[in-house]
Amino acid sequence: MENQKKKILRTAELIAILSKYGFNELLIQTKLKKPTTKEIDSAALEGVSNYNVYERIRMVLEDLGPTYIKLGQTFSNREDLLPPELIVELKKLQDNVAPMELDIKEILRSEIGIDPDDHFLEIDKTPLATASISQVYKAVLSNNKAVILKIKRPGIKEKTTSDLLIIKDIARLLVASSETFKKLNLNHVVASFEKSIHEEMSFLNEMSNMEQFAQNFKNNAKVHPVLPHREFSNDNVLCMDFIEGTKITDKDKLLSQGLVLKDIAQKGLDVYMTQVLEHGFFHADPHPGNLFVMPNGSLAFIDFGSMGKMIPKDKELLEDFIINFIAKDAKRLIRTLKKMAVEIKLDDEQKLERQIHELFDILDTDSLENIDIKSILKKFTTILNNNEILMPEYTYLLVRGIVLIEGIGRDLDPSMNLIQSIKPYIKKIFLRRWSPKELFNKSTKALRNLSEGLGELPENLNLLLQQINEGKIVVNQQNKDLSSANKAIATALNRLAFTVLIAGFCVATALLIMANRPPYLWGIPTLGLLGILVSSILSIVVLLSIFKKNE
Repeated sequence: MENQKKKILRTAELIAILSKYGFNELLIQTKLKKPTTKEIDSAALEGVSNYNVYERIRMVLEDLGPTYIKLGQTFSNREDLLPPELIVELKKLQDNVAPMELDIKEILRSEIGIDPDDHFLEIDKTPLATASISQVYKAVLSNNKAVILKIKRPGIKEKTTSDLLIIKDIARLLVASSETFKKLNLNHVVASFEKSIHEEMSFLNEMSNMEQFAQNFKNNAKVHPVLPHREFSNDNVLCMDFIEGTKITDKDKLLSQGLVLKDIAQKGLDVYMTQVLEHGFFHADPHPGNLFVMPNGSLAFIDFGSMGKMIPKDKELLEDFIINFIAKDAKRLIRTLKKMAVEIKLDDEQKLERQIHELFDILDTDSLENIDIKSILKKFTTILNNNEILMPEYTYLLVRGIVLIEGIGRDLDPSMNLIQSIKPYIKKIFLRRWSPKELFNKSTKALRNLSEGLGELPENLNLLLQQINEGKIVVNQQNKDLSSANKAIATALNRLAFTVLIAGFCVATALLIMANRPPYLWGIPTLGLLGILVSSILSIVVLLSIFKKNE
């Protein structure tokens, strides 16, 4: 009941602000309120006619406060959806959050249950940075270690909850009243925003992200870990290491420290590709303010509120996508897109294939140094939108991350080329996929699936026969060529048996190679090589029989 009351009050505030900036037509369209002559005239009196529609949208978001500012910041990254003029205005929201006056010591007493004077030598009263959700302060622990205190804005969670309810209502109304908003998948974008803002508002989630990120790069000298101090943290207060590094875009300072800009650029790309292709856990907002270079040349990432996360299947499909894109194989790329897509309404696959080939032509005509990866990715996402292909959330985070990292790299090293730099990772993917361990795992999984399927076959056949006997399934038998049908079934069963045999050989071969027992031939156990040869011959026999049958 309390939430509903807050929602009603917040809706009234929203209507007043939209009216103030001359958006009465939108209020009519969404049926939030009936217009009156007085309201329309009052908009003119406010002088909003001096601003264009995009400026007024930005001003509305600023007046509505943190949640809407964050929404605007989120949409400022979607150049594939919104006009350039609106993107320019939304980007102004990035650094336009006024600081709140907070009593840090009192917050530490009430939230953490400590006397700050017993644990901190110093706490700055002026924030280092302000954001829509939190403010950041520098402090010094009693052991002289410099730390950062990230303090959530009071009441932000309750206000955000009310705002999200309204935003979702408005999105539903806009989608229902406009085909344009429906094609933009507005409801999905808002749902992703809701998930993202809840994650960013949870400092417990951010602490876990920091620790996982540090663990992933535990033995990697290219990354300097940033860790939380859990004894001084909870869901509203986050205490973490202070980074004595140099902003990655401060080229003069980096050069004065004897660092090589080209090496830093390549290191940044390597570290990010490692996050994406090896860990499946990557920083979703690697803009220059979140990336520092330490005196020894290692990189330190900060702000782990938003992270891209992929399950193993996502990672495998992303690898397929990259391989097919670099190989310029449009047909396989489309097949991969179909597997990746959350939702797809593809009316004309040939049209999509032509559009992808046009994109490949751009890559062929431009020199590697002149390829604008941001433009290429924007064109590709536009193609997806035009063909109503909705991709999973991590892909949009990845596109943003790649554009930011590539932009930083190009600034440090203008000759850096992302596509050329990705090719070594493709080699790594192939080597891993064809490694004995990977072949063993895949063969074991295939045999397990086959075994489970065969084990369930009698039960499924009994169920099928039972449904036929009960009249739930009608069998329409046309006995035109029963002998040829029997022959086809027999052939299929023979191939199935052959396939099981091949799978068994693959598993045995993988075990022999992993056992690593002499004698060796070309550094590989001879029995393992023999197994590879037998498996290959059997596979070729099956493939030839299939091709011969299809001719």
